[in-house]
Amino acid sequence: MADDEKSAMTPADDVEVKQKLTLREKLCYGVGMLTGPMMIDVLGIYCNVFLVEVAQIPPLFVSAIVFTSRFWDVIANLIVAKLIDKTNTRWGRMMPWVLGAGILLVPVYFLLWYVPDFGTNGKVTYYFVLYLAMVLLQTSHNVPYRTLAMYMSEDPKERDAATLFRSLFEMVAIVAGVAIHGQIVAAFDPRLEQCKNVTNGNSTVTLHSLEKAETGYMVAAGSLCGVAILATAAVVFGVRERKDIVQEHADAPDEPFLKSMKEAIIFRPNVDCLVVCFCFEMAMLTLEGTSALFVQYSLDLVDHVQNVLLVFVISVVFFMPVVDVLVEKFGKRKTFMVSSLASIPLYIACQFLPARSVAATYPVVILLGFIGASPVFIPWTMVTDVVDDYRVKTGKQLDTIFFSLSLFAFRLAAAVALGLTAIALKIGGYITGYCVQPAEVGSTLRLLMSVVPIGLTLIGLVFLWRYPITTERQQRNKAALEEMKKAKNQEECKNGKLPSSNDEKQQNQRLLDVNSIIDAIDESARDTDYDADFALSSDVDLSHLEDSARDTDYETDFGLASDVDLTLLKDCKETTL
Repeated sequence: MADDEKSAMTPADDVEVKQKLTLREKLCYGVGMLTGPMMIDVLGIYCNVFLVEVAQIPPLFVSAIVFTSRFWDVIANLIVAKLIDKTNTRWGRMMPWVLGAGILLVPVYFLLWYVPDFGTNGKVTYYFVLYLAMVLLQTSHNVPYRTLAMYMSEDPKERDAATLFRSLFEMVAIVAGVAIHGQIVAAFDPRLEQCKNVTNGNSTVTLHSLEKAETGYMVAAGSLCGVAILATAAVVFGVRERKDIVQEHADAPDEPFLKSMKEAIIFRPNVDCLVVCFCFEMAMLTLEGTSALFVQYSLDLVDHVQNVLLVFVISVVFFMPVVDVLVEKFGKRKTFMVSSLASIPLYIACQFLPARSVAATYPVVILLGFIGASPVFIPWTMVTDVVDDYRVKTGKQLDTIFFSLSLFAFRLAAAVALGLTAIALKIGGYITGYCVQPAEVGSTLRLLMSVVPIGLTLIGLVFLWRYPITTERQQRNKAALEEMKKAKNQEECKNGKLPSSNDEKQQNQRLLDVNSIIDAIDESARDTDYDADFALSSDVDLSHLEDSARDTDYETDFGLASDVDLTLLKDCKETTL
């Protein structure tokens, strides 16, 4: 930027620039989906198939493992949300959790795809313990990772842009998971070829086939663990957690955690948002968790299982920017409602898709991908709006709690979807280890792909209609938050306070006299020839010190943190004068 353009910037322009996120920050933030979220996505798609067909665990026990781990998720959310809310380190509030949980997730995820020789009861116990550990670590990673968007910028549009990148990479994570995990497993697993030539329903796969399948799952898990390590590094080193926002949260009055949790739960917009998140997420996860078995046993397209999953997630990624454009033009609620209504005919089509019809299957899958882009992206942007709306109404910032509750709604939806699938398979007569399943299994899978998503969509639409935060209300909240921050800065100036750095050496926040700081800056300003350097008069306004400020060590000379926003000094000067 040219010098004359810089000098022409107003304080408001300067604040706006600081709110902007760079493309690198958005990309690195989005890449974080290639760790814990990718692992959970792959587990959601392949969990039933692996536990039932490879680990040889009866479907009823699979339901018990999934449901118990999700009940533990309730406790884990409460524990993790409270601990994160108390975190305030020199590295930020969210980054230590993202790094620590991201590293620990790797060995736990890898062991989840190992089949121990413990017998049925021993294997049930083994997966039960690992699922509890996976849920705890995933919550410890996902809550701070998703909440991190609130600490990257205070501009709702910038946060939505970061959420868009995160949602795009969520589908990239599924694509990567399906492409890496699915193709590796298919290359190692000889059971598909074996089952093609079997017409006797009483034939089972051989022990040798199971061992090769187990090896394929382990190799696929190791590959995804390597990707997850790189993704965690990208977030830690590529995303900036703004210290001023962290400090603002740290300065907030400390209230009992359970009281804050109760207030967040009963907050009307949050209630609607949670139900919307649960219903649409469960509908999508029922499709994802059932799709592999649906293609194999209902459509009799065993050769196309991996390709159908891949086409679906690629379609979601392709149409995500389209949904973002529609949201920008028509608003979140209208876009979400129209796309949800359009999904109902597609769910009905799943009920009546003819078997062995590739030509009819793939168009439906592509359209489902277009519809699926909305529930993947929009609900998480609604959560950030709820956080702002609550702060405007109460003056309290409970971002960690709101994101924790939303994540719990998604996790509960996943648990119910997986459990429902396992129970339905049991009722439908699914026989573990058999290549050919009874006809009732195919009918059951068709119901899971049609009736269940339709019912959940209709319920979700009711609460989406009730959701009160419109585009106009979101804009009013943004303006109100800006006024609240300005009023707070002016109040601090009157009291002679300025925020200090979050460094350990500066934990005891120093009381600074605003007039002495401004006098010190004015004294140094007199030693500068502004007429020559900036073509300004000798009574230069403080707003034109931005360029020279970069050459001044405010932390040493004036006792200020190195990341103090110069616009705060301007507000202080105006208030003092």
